[in-house]
Amino acid sequence: MENRINSILELADGSKYVVINQAVYQGGNYYLLSSVSDDEEDLTGEVVIAAEKMQDGVIGIELVKDEKLIDLLTKYLVPQE
Repeated sequence: MENRINSILELADGSKYVVINQAVYQGGNYYLLSSVSDDEEDLTGEVVIAAEKMQDGVIGIELVKDEKLIDLLTKYLVPQE
């Protein structure tokens, strides 16, 4: 897995997030993300967990909605100092 910590990711809807931490769980890549302003200068306060998904040979990012998976991943995706 490529180290994406401190990288900016843009989702399909145009929202931007900085990668705070990342982990591999059951063969999947997961990210702890914090939303950033459009100019990428300020954190806006929203924190989410996202999964890396491969579709048609293209790597994409989708937000994790499963509450049980979120609870489990929060143990592994603590912010790094």
